[in-house]
Amino acid sequence: MDLKYLKGTVIGKPKELRVYLLNDLHFGSEAVDYDLWEEIKENIRANRHRSRILINGDIIEGVTKASKGDIYKQRMTPEEQVEFAVEEFREFRDLIDAVTSGNHDQRIKNETSFDPVKQFCKDLGILDKYFEYEGVVGYSWNKCFYSIQMFHGSGGATTTGAIINKMKKIRKTNCTVMYIGHHHREIAEPFIEYNIDPFNHKLHKRKHWLICGNTITRYAEYAKKFGYEEKFPSQAVLLLSGNRKNRTVEVEWIRSM
Repeated sequence: MDLKYLKGTVIGKPKELRVYLLNDLHFGSEAVDYDLWEEIKENIRANRHRSRILINGDIIEGVTKASKGDIYKQRMTPEEQVEFAVEEFREFRDLIDAVTSGNHDQRIKNETSFDPVKQFCKDLGILDKYFEYEGVVGYSWNKCFYSIQMFHGSGGATTTGAIINKMKKIRKTNCTVMYIGHHHREIAEPFIEYNIDPFNHKLHKRKHWLICGNTITRYAEYAKKFGYEEKFPSQAVLLLSGNRKNRTVEVEWIRSM
């Protein structure tokens, strides 16, 4: 199956476009930091006129008897988790440009054939935005173009270097940003790439990013149990410049303290 491409929506000609990278929300987990989630929503509302949203998997906790996790600690059934997610995103559905499925979401599909993320998109009327596993979103305005390759992520990796190497392997395009989640880590690694311009016989120097989004859950108990470093929840925001003479990408984190 070919890599799917979607054109992101840009209203007007903003000086800066804010693209919220939302992943590993795990609605239904007992560890969700709802104060942080409310802060993120308020941030989107305050910047609605220049904001877009990408959702990169693990929208729900999705624990089953056959999966990892404690089925007795999760809040709500998987069906209720999907319904909750739909209501949380209903006011922002016009801002969502792409959605992927994560391993927690896929637990339900693997065991029941019911795809909770597909249902989430259906209920919001954005089924055309559903990548399922991976895809590329492009934003173009004011002669500026940025592309974001999305894939939730898979497998284990505990160090920043290992996660960065995984992103490099996953990257299939010359996208401006390679964006994954899954590992619950704040990683924003810039690098330089030279793009060949065969028509003008030049090399164009471009700054690209490898980004691993974090989670909005607090896993203090989990971290202690397995000896992992405890981290604060957060979510990333891409700041895309609308200045064609200075096309820049920066990364901002909305953090829980």
